[in-house]
Amino acid sequence: MKAKETPRQTRRSLRSTTTSRVQKSKASTSTTSSRRLRKATVENQGQSDTSRLKPKKASPSYLQRSEDQASSDPNRNTRLFALPREIIQEISSHLPIESTICFTLTCKLALHILGTSCWEDERIRKRWIRDSITALVPRTSFLELLHRDVEGAGLKFCKACNTLHPPLKKPSEHRQTKLTKYCWGQAAIVDYLPQSEDGLGFSLVFYHIKEVMASTPPDSNGPIEYLSGSFRVPHPHLNYTVSSSARRINGNLILRHDYHFSPLSSKTPLKATDILDLSFRICPHQTTSRDAPPQNRYIKSSKLNGPLFTHSIVSSFPTSKRTGVPKTSAFRPPTSLESKQMASVDNDEAVIFKCRSCPTKWQVKYSSSNARDEREELVATVFHCFHKDIYSAAKSWRFFVRREGGLLGEGKRNSEFWSQGRTYPDFKIE
Repeated sequence: MKAKETPRQTRRSLRSTTTSRVQKSKASTSTTSSRRLRKATVENQGQSDTSRLKPKKASPSYLQRSEDQASSDPNRNTRLFALPREIIQEISSHLPIESTICFTLTCKLALHILGTSCWEDERIRKRWIRDSITALVPRTSFLELLHRDVEGAGLKFCKACNTLHPPLKKPSEHRQTKLTKYCWGQAAIVDYLPQSEDGLGFSLVFYHIKEVMASTPPDSNGPIEYLSGSFRVPHPHLNYTVSSSARRINGNLILRHDYHFSPLSSKTPLKATDILDLSFRICPHQTTSRDAPPQNRYIKSSKLNGPLFTHSIVSSFPTSKRTGVPKTSAFRPPTSLESKQMASVDNDEAVIFKCRSCPTKWQVKYSSSNARDEREELVATVFHCFHKDIYSAAKSWRFFVRREGGLLGEGKRNSEFWSQGRTYPDFKIE
């Protein structure tokens, strides 16, 4: 049997019950207040968002035609448009989607009758949807029809990405877009050359080399304007300019880049660390970067960057301007060929450095003057050889494209962390 409560226990239970009821009423009141506050905030935010909305742009004039304008269209006198609207719409319903779109593009009256609903068809908007009946790609058929009429505008039909492209510009004007790698593949683009934010730079693809090989005979010796260019790379403390040129030397196509570095003010000295901190790169294998190699799933023996390019820059400066340069422990041990080149420049010999993994040569010169109108300057001149014919150029091109990633094996990687020694014909630079 349940024990009978004492008067004291009864008072305690009543007091606890009253307290819990008061707490619940306060909680419900605060919850209601918070809900009202959130609702008011959302309403105010919705009103402010509505006031911030930009007015919609007016539709083009060819989409705003009234029935009176359509009825007075001169094309009404043709046999086709003399037919009732319903019959024309029935005829177009039996046409392929690409033909219907092309029909709407013939004149404003056709667009007024059929409308723009066919423009939103996913078989045209998406790249590779096949028709279930014909097994063809409607977008491809549409672009081929469209290209036939706009061929005079210079657009080219790209089968790789199934779209229309403007003609390929020369390297000093060409820029990489979201479709560039999709069209030509990652192995067709040299994307480590300097490019500025204002659109200037040098963007090289293999089709540039192919164009030059086809247009310049091997026995020519004049400058090749197609591969020429000059621009300034923005930097807060340096005048950093790059100029490019090309010519045939003994039949070989030689592409030259001149990198000029000088301080913005004549009172500011130019030091070796100013160049090394740029992560300056001239080819996939020669750079001043001291980054650690990325983790790779298939290769566990990746090495650090080599010391040759950094040593070529540091050795060109006077000893007083070499403070703060990285130690040799920041790089991998040099190979025998690299050690010979580094020893030669340490002995004050005029050295033309040579990359062991791609047909690239370079030389670095430092100049200083006490004249008031002249400043210190470092000039790095780089020469890339693409040989004499398109077959040899295609073979050496893959050595100029940097490839690095955690899922690339030995046969795919080509960077400062995985630079294999290769044999290629020697070439003259002058």
